[in-house]
Amino acid sequence: MATATATAQVASPRLSHWTYLLGYLLAVILAEILIAIPGNNPLVDRPFQPVGLGLHILLVFTLIFASVFLQARDAVLAPLLVAASLASLVRVFSLAVPRFPFLAIPAANLLNTIPWLALVSVPLLVSIVAVSYVQRLRPRDLGLGIRRWQEIPLQGLIALTGIPLGLLEYAILKPTAWIPADTVGAIAVGGLVIFLATGLSEELIFRGILLKRAVEALGERSGLLYVTALFASLHIFFLSASDLVFVFAVGLFYGFVVLNTKNLWGAILSHSLGNVMLYLVAPFH
Repeated sequence: MATATATAQVASPRLSHWTYLLGYLLAVILAEILIAIPGNNPLVDRPFQPVGLGLHILLVFTLIFASVFLQARDAVLAPLLVAASLASLVRVFSLAVPRFPFLAIPAANLLNTIPWLALVSVPLLVSIVAVSYVQRLRPRDLGLGIRRWQEIPLQGLIALTGIPLGLLEYAILKPTAWIPADTVGAIAVGGLVIFLATGLSEELIFRGILLKRAVEALGERSGLLYVTALFASLHIFFLSASDLVFVFAVGLFYGFVVLNTKNLWGAILSHSLGNVMLYLVAPFH
């Protein structure tokens, strides 16, 4: 009887964790589907985008309030819910920051994504720093430290995987370029912005803060699968099943690398280099 009681007490929080986390994942998937649905009217590209954005905003506040409510009762789940809210903030900032007219390139008849992406990176990085500070996560806790110089060659090899990964995703999506021409200056500036807005920010969120908290609450395998599913769901926007499978596999790879090396730099640089190839290099070749 004592053993059964003890087992129930241990299993109950784990079930509670999944109730909150699966509910959030399903809500994110719903929000992303609403955002991705194309419109019949050519003047309205994504008619349900405001609804999806509103749902993400609601999710951020819901997770924060739930975290406050659960803090005294579940010190493991509460920080995980705050960490998970950063996933929704990625979409909120990407949709809420307007593409100001001064970012346009008249000669190319398009909007320059790079300056806009630089604006998006500012509130995203501030949010990451704020959550890290509140949760008392130091840079080395997130895998940003170099414990031994011998780690650098391995992290460099991991970083180079971004080249084939970026080219493979380009073969899937065939996106338009984010720069008007593949000049050295444009690639350098674009690469820096991509590093800040996608590589650094997204890896700190998904393979840094969120993976750490998910492993604490769910265990290594379940935590990795959950974070990867959440990461992949934010790519529903592209409306490509092949890309969802690809992104899920890449997310598993990055998570596996971070969990085993305790270092985030290889994933950060690979993610950044992959997007450089995807949006700055491959479209011109």
